Amino acid sequence: MRRFSKCVGLVAFGAMALAATEASAANPPCTSTGLVGTPVFIAGSSAAKPMLKQVSAALAAAANPVRLVYQSLGSCAGLSDMTTNTKEPATGIVWDGTGTEISCDAPNGGATVDLAISDVFPTSCTNITLGASQKDFQGSVQVFDFVVPPSSKETVISQEAAFVVYGFGGVTNVVNPWADTAFIFRRAATSGTYSMTAKLLGLDIAKFKGTIPGAGKSGDVLTAVHAADTTSPDKALGVLSADYADTNRGGGSAIKVLAYQPKGAACGFYADSSSTTFDKLNVRGGSYPFWGPLHFVTNVDGQGVPVNATVALVLSYFTRTGLDVATKQKMIDAEVAGYTVPQCAMKVSRTAEVGPTDSAAAFSPAEPCGCYFESKATGAAPKACTACTGDTGCSGSTPKCRYGFCEAK
Repeated sequence: MRRFSKCVGLVAFGAMALAATEASAANPPCTSTGLVGTPVFIAGSSAAKPMLKQVSAALAAAANPVRLVYQSLGSCAGLSDMTTNTKEPATGIVWDGTGTEISCDAPNGGATVDLAISDVFPTSCTNITLGASQKDFQGSVQVFDFVVPPSSKETVISQEAAFVVYGFGGVTNVVNPWADTAFIFRRAATSGTYSMTAKLLGLDIAKFKGTIPGAGKSGDVLTAVHAADTTSPDKALGVLSADYADTNRGGGSAIKVLAYQPKGAACGFYADSSSTTFDKLNVRGGSYPFWGPLHFVTNVDGQGVPVNATVALVLSYFTRTGLDVATKQKMIDAEVAGYTVPQCAMKVSRTAEVGPTDSAAAFSPAEPCGCYFESKATGAAPKACTACTGDTGCSGSTPKCRYGFCEAK
């Protein structure tokens, strides 16, 4: 049974900055044999960093350990390096067995990107075209929120209002209280979040207005929105992925998430069933449109198989193909801890980018995990879920036991 949050009414127009680390002689080489696992260079989305941190632990503990070397470039920049075979000289990040972040130096001449990670479909980035020998593999769902300072009086924003705010920047056709371009925060041009926001609003990306704080990464927007709370809490507006938004809302929060009202809708919805929960119920059921699957792009052979065997292993984790049940469950845990939604918990899916009119279609995962997902994301499974230890404990419309709960199949 589908459960949605109460609709949020709307009058129609009503610390952790991710700093670029300088290369230093003190940093170990990213290819060092002193670090655990075979290195795989993955570059792109800054919003995906928390999820990658969680998955890196599972890969490091695999029978054939893998070391994710992450370069936070922005979705479109990572895709560009991948599709043009451009070596990336940026300092990388690896995580040790305790989750501690370690900076490492790229090889002389730069690192070849083995795997690009993007919040958006490659076609949403300007001048990105996948070659015949490259393929887009989809992973868990990344959710995005319009955010304001915690003291802001606003609770919801419509597609029409957001279009005017970011399309005119508070200069003309003003939508109060977002009427000062200095407080209308946007991401850098290479950001997938930036591209997806433009697609969601139906706004020509070349006409996108607003101020880019710092380097224009997720942490920079978070810092800017939070800082505005002491000076102009009602003026500030930004967009963050759920991993940054969810870890910074609640009591004593750095930001507040807004409900979003799709074009032509009577009211708005939060990504979750309310502003204080983390179940992503309205994303999973189709009421909240601001989301998309994570995209992993790499080089493949004529059969669509990654040419790099280690990359193929990494992708098997992200796509949960060929894994045993215990490893699949570890991946769900990692995705939840990284504030993304595993595909097995979704009731809708996309084959194209979101737009002003949602492109999501009904979806029935082969191995549903909705009850287990909510138990991990919120700390308790919904009352409608039945705990089980095997199929014999399940019946009726939920005959299959998966991850400790009865599911439809």
